[in-house]
Amino acid sequence: MKLVKKILAICFLLFGIPFSAVMILEILNPKTPAQEKENDIAALSILTIPSTILGGWLSWSLVQQNRKEKALLLESEQKRLQLVFLELIEQNTGRITVLQLAKNAEISTQLAKQYLDEKAKELNASFEVNEEGNVLYHFS
Repeated sequence: MKLVKKILAICFLLFGIPFSAVMILEILNPKTPAQEKENDIAALSILTIPSTILGGWLSWSLVQQNRKEKALLLESEQKRLQLVFLELIEQNTGRITVLQLAKNAEISTQLAKQYLDEKAKELNASFEVNEEGNVLYHFS
């Protein structure tokens, strides 16, 4: 459906914009006869302007659809990350490392650290350093 919308938007815009410009130039040209100007105005109002508006509307709706899809994808990823986080906290009696979260959630260690830092602030977690030198987040 998106592909059809894209193709239609492109077709309507490729028809509407250039022909609108040509019609406007013909209407503004002082050498154009009055009857031809009337025909150009009719063509502009019936064909080219509606085509341009429809192409613009289709393009706008595609942009909005993409934004909604990205927002839903981000929300879904946040929920998945939250679920992995909560499962690890439950399994490890409130203790978690950056590497554990990164491995189980299949995200980068940088993203895992950022997520754990945010959760630590939000939930007042404490920090420990284990024997290997890893920071251990402790959520009570």
